[in-house]
Amino acid sequence: MNVKRLILGAVLAGFLLVSAGGGYVVHLFFQPMSRPGTTGEVRLFIPSGMTFSQVTQQLRQQQMLSHPRIYDWVARWLEAPKRIKAGEFLVSRDWTTWEVLGHLIRGKGIRHRVTIPEGLNFRQIAARLETKDFGETDTYLALMKDPALLARTGIAEAKTLEGFLYPETYFFSRVERPRQILAAMISQYRHTFTPELRARAEELGLSEYQALTLASIVEKETGMKEDRGKIAAVFHNRLRKRMLLGSDPTVIYGIAGFDGNLTRKHLRTPTPYNTYTRRGLPPTPICSPGKDSLHSALYPENVNYLYFVARGDGTSVFSSTLKQHNKNVWYYQKVRKNRLRIQKEAQVQKAKLKRDS
Repeated sequence: MNVKRLILGAVLAGFLLVSAGGGYVVHLFFQPMSRPGTTGEVRLFIPSGMTFSQVTQQLRQQQMLSHPRIYDWVARWLEAPKRIKAGEFLVSRDWTTWEVLGHLIRGKGIRHRVTIPEGLNFRQIAARLETKDFGETDTYLALMKDPALLARTGIAEAKTLEGFLYPETYFFSRVERPRQILAAMISQYRHTFTPELRARAEELGLSEYQALTLASIVEKETGMKEDRGKIAAVFHNRLRKRMLLGSDPTVIYGIAGFDGNLTRKHLRTPTPYNTYTRRGLPPTPICSPGKDSLHSALYPENVNYLYFVARGDGTSVFSSTLKQHNKNVWYYQKVRKNRLRIQKEAQVQKAKLKRDS
């Protein structure tokens, strides 16, 4: 009888120990993944190609592995090594192992906004991306003629990526590489330049690359939507008559280290981009044009203008004859000089009042 009691007691004790141990393990499954005493959030960076052991090392460095064995069990159960997504993630130290790994598997990471406005050239876009911490300018510039990225444009005659980085608001994670970011911008361009636009370019006797180049000139010539169609018409008419395009922005693009002061010498110095000395379009686009400029280049207004001059307020005045154009140039140069004189006098008066006060 005593032996039976001893056996029964031993079995009962064993059962209680197993139950307690199992209960403790279950308890650990629902405890925060982070080490006790740590609070706040942890930022994890998982670039494409990172191994699961490297992800685990990040978590260890962030003191997130308070129960390594539980972590291993959950990772195997969820097949985390095969399912974790690339990205930038913010996880709370209060989360359990299930919650942290589940978040990485779902792949809903942090994405940062960057806006590329119309009219920027490749170098300016690269510099803008650097200011947003998406890589260094030099890294982007090294990819400007990358064959694999050029192939993504779908344009065999494309010499560089200039013009193909479509101006738009993008959302990227910090782990995306410059190559991936450029590919996304090229993809957006391809989505925008539709088959209908390519067919329209053919109607006008232009290749897609020529249409893009013309649109980039229109983009740089004016920021006024209402003038773009007329400016595009001027360049179409000049190309048809085999006249020089005479576009200042193309000249500026071809000047290394341009300091903002366009001189007569610049206009007379031959470069591949000087449309005062070379007929036809420049060899490449000079910036990334927006949708309005692309549309204007392919659907110019039906006018016979050959010339235009800036009024100084953002708009332009157009003419069909050189004689009228010269009159417009003389008049608006005079207007600008008067405006500068008035501004200078106002500055002198302001300085005088400041001294006398």
